[in-house]
Amino acid sequence: MDTNATVTLMERLAGRVARYADRREDWSVFGFETALDPRYARAQRRYLGASGSTDPMSIQTMPAGNRIPVHCHETEEVFFILDGECLVRCWDGEVSFDISLGRWDLVCLPPFLQHEVFNTGAGECHVQTLLAKAQPLRPQYADPELLKLQAEVG
Repeated sequence: MDTNATVTLMERLAGRVARYADRREDWSVFGFETALDPRYARAQRRYLGASGSTDPMSIQTMPAGNRIPVHCHETEEVFFILDGECLVRCWDGEVSFDISLGRWDLVCLPPFLQHEVFNTGAGECHVQTLLAKAQPLRPQYADPELLKLQAEVG
C-alpha cells in the first residue's frame, strides 16, 4: 500500500468530517424569534456553513449488516447520522480511507469520490443524505452489474 497516497486521501477528507461532540449548541441563533415568543427558543448545531441544504434530501434506514454499494455522484454528498453507527469507506483508485460515524456525526464527500457505506452497529442506522445539487444525476456505480441493472430500469 502506498502510504503517501493514503495520507493524501486522509488529508483531503480531514476537513470534511464534522462530529457532534465538536459542534457548539447555539441558543442565540434564533434570538429574535425567542424575543417574540419564548416557545420559539431552540438551539442549532452548525455542521456546514450558516444553515443546511435540504434539497434534495432523503433519510435512509439501513438494517444491521447492510451496506450501500460503491458509487459516486457529480456533486457533493453529505451523510448525517440520525441514529446508529456506520463506516464510510472512501476510494481514490486502490487507496481507501475509512471514516466511522455515529449518532449526529456528519461527513461531506467531494464530487466524484467513490465511496460505500456499511452499517456497523447492532441495530438500524438512520442516515440523512443530502446532495448539493437540486437535480443530481443518478449515482455512478463502480460495479458494472449495478450499472447494467440501473440502465435496464431506466
